[in-house]
Amino acid sequence: MGLLRGLLGGAAVLGLLLLWDAWSAPAPVRQVGSERDWTLAAWPVTGAIVGGVVAFALTGWAVAMAAGAAVGWLVVRAVQRRGHGGAKREQARIEALAAWCEQLRDLLSAEHGIIGTVVATARTAPEAIRDEVERLAARLSRQSPEAAVRDFADELDDPSGDLVASVLVLAMSRSSRTSELLSELAVTIRDRAAMRLRVDADRAGQRGEARFVIGFSAVVIGGIVLFGRNSDFLDAYDDATGQAVLVLVASFFALGGRWLSRLTRFERPARFLSVSRMTDDEVAR
Repeated sequence: MGLLRGLLGGAAVLGLLLLWDAWSAPAPVRQVGSERDWTLAAWPVTGAIVGGVVAFALTGWAVAMAAGAAVGWLVVRAVQRRGHGGAKREQARIEALAAWCEQLRDLLSAEHGIIGTVVATARTAPEAIRDEVERLAARLSRQSPEAAVRDFADELDDPSGDLVASVLVLAMSRSSRTSELLSELAVTIRDRAAMRLRVDADRAGQRGEARFVIGFSAVVIGGIVLFGRNSDFLDAYDDATGQAVLVLVASFFALGGRWLSRLTRFERPARFLSVSRMTDDEVAR
């Protein structure tokens, strides 16, 4: 029965983690159904299973199994985000968008127009956004310009990308101020990139303190579990009342960790333009 309760508890926590992750974290742009997509999804599940099984083997507690599954999931996700580049990759994409705007401005000519200029920069765009620009150039030959730019903005999935998309749509319909808009847009995006660097530098110390608090707490808890099983110190948690207390303690610890994470993370502004319905007034704002 204890093993069954543990398995059920672990399965419930995995389901809640999947829902929480889908609701709280924007997924990176990727090809749905690709082998890489399945690999990215499989590793956190594997980490959760390993963490849950190890915790249950050490303690025999269903709550510990659920907590171990949660820790395994979160650790693997953190490693994936760090390996994926995370904030550094997003910073590079923002700076690349500013450089690409300047490139479009410098190459823009009445003979080719904005569409021809976009196509001409497909292979010379900054590396951080080159794949997206190449796909945009390919779509412009088989889709309406507005639909192609909308897909481009969705791939970038960034407020700065929405700004670039709005200027491109406006330029494709009326190009009298395209060079001026591109110049102003490059300055705006660079200002945002500089602001992100300042905020990130200010929060570097907070992140170090948060890692120390979480790491020290994890070491203490792990030491208690490992060395306390040989005494009667942890026997009080074997019954239903003890498990309920552990649920309360684990909940407070999880909420505290979540709060520390939010304090030290740069919250990306939400996308604010619907590219399919952009107007001149929206661009002006």
